[in-house]
Amino acid sequence: MKKTIFFLVSVIVLAACSAKVTMMSESDASRAAKKFSGTTLANLNEGKTNYEANCGLCHGLKKPDARTEEQWKSIVPRMVNQVNKKMGKEEIDAQEQQNILAYLVTMGATN
Repeated sequence: MKKTIFFLVSVIVLAACSAKVTMMSESDASRAAKKFSGTTLANLNEGKTNYEANCGLCHGLKKPDARTEEQWKSIVPRMVNQVNKKMGKEEIDAQEQQNILAYLVTMGATN
């Protein structure tokens, strides 16, 4: 009985602590395109994927709303430059950088 209760409590705790999955939509892409001309839903998804794949290698990932738009516009180019220097090549190109920035700014906005 104790094992069953422990198991159920563990499942509930894990479910409560699991990260909320945010699905981006066409309305997010429309908001992004106002600031980042031509941005599509595919660009936002690529930005999220590249952010998670690259930025989490050296430090923990921040939620998009953890920084302001101005902060992300300063942080992202600096971090991309550091990654590219560290790799000795252009690991993250200009379009990928733009997608990362569009994702962070758009999904961090409180619209």
